[in-house]
Amino acid sequence: MELTYLSRCLFWNIPKIDDYKRFTNASISKGGTVLPLAQAPEKMPQRPVSWKFRGQPREGQLSELLASTGSTACIVLQHGEILYEQYFNGYQRNSINTSFSAAKSMTSVLTGIAIAEGAIHAVEDPVARYLTDFNKTGYDQITISHLLQMCSGLEYKEGVFPWTDDARVYYGLRLREQALRARLIETPGSTYHYNNYNLLLLGMILEKATGQPVPAYFSEKIWQHIGAEADASWSMDSRHSGFAKMESGFNALAIDFARFGQLCLQNGQINGQTIIPASWLHESTSAPIHTADNTRYLSRMVPPLCKWAGSPHGYYKYLWWGYQTDPHNFDYFALGVKGQLIYISPRKQAVIVRFGKKWGDIDWWPELLKQLADSLA
Repeated sequence: MELTYLSRCLFWNIPKIDDYKRFTNASISKGGTVLPLAQAPEKMPQRPVSWKFRGQPREGQLSELLASTGSTACIVLQHGEILYEQYFNGYQRNSINTSFSAAKSMTSVLTGIAIAEGAIHAVEDPVARYLTDFNKTGYDQITISHLLQMCSGLEYKEGVFPWTDDARVYYGLRLREQALRARLIETPGSTYHYNNYNLLLLGMILEKATGQPVPAYFSEKIWQHIGAEADASWSMDSRHSGFAKMESGFNALAIDFARFGQLCLQNGQINGQTIIPASWLHESTSAPIHTADNTRYLSRMVPPLCKWAGSPHGYYKYLWWGYQTDPHNFDYFALGVKGQLIYISPRKQAVIVRFGKKWGDIDWWPELLKQLADSLA
């Protein structure tokens, strides 16, 4: 097994957008009806966009930026209609894109559904309630909320080398066992630390609570209802283990990722049916609350607010990233390495998707997609 893991590290090397071709995959079946997305009466106006690379300002046309940064797809929906849809670098509408860490936000949604159905009792439940290996001193203080907020206190070493946790999670063949071996090094709830073991533990909790593999649960609860054009898949650690790569491996058409974003924009409702509880979406994605003396109060939000890209308005919630755009509004997004993004702007009733083979010469894609949202009427 270890030799196979090392072989993956050596021959597969840096993760790629088409790694789903290498992993064993669990199929995620679409429903019987495709939800049409109409073309908007008017296309999104072509105007220059601005961005930064290595801190230096740049300006150019959106399509040129997308093509030059290894993008594979960019889609802009507003009011459920297509304003912009372009594909690049050999990709088409029927091309499969992998999510990388954008899958984390899908795990957040599944957790909320499982709580609403009673399979999971509450977000404040200790992990030990579902995984008996955590019924020991210190570990028994870790809650599902801590996993969702990346503050479990479990050790995690980043990097691309074979002995880092990043590599062991991405290329590992027995991920359940790896997650249960994670070492507790901090008080749960005290420190934000982006940690893929949290996702593996959430996947194990979902398996235990629902009695189903995560891909089957996702297909039943979400994919069969959103009107997807194609089946999706979730990459597995190995054929023998059969555990979904919770931190990364969701594979689908870019237009179907946009449909998932549209479902979230509609507060989890489609055709009058509740797919995702609206209260859970709001709790998962909304900006933290501040009082007049700038003291932050938010139910279940224990660790210090995660600031990213130097933005005072950025935050991280239940496996979603967010921008507080003004005192009353926020945008939120699923984000994966190489710039995989499902950006949702309730204030503009818009969903913006960007997927790519690489991140490219731009410092921070979410700022560019926020700029696109800001430009919409």
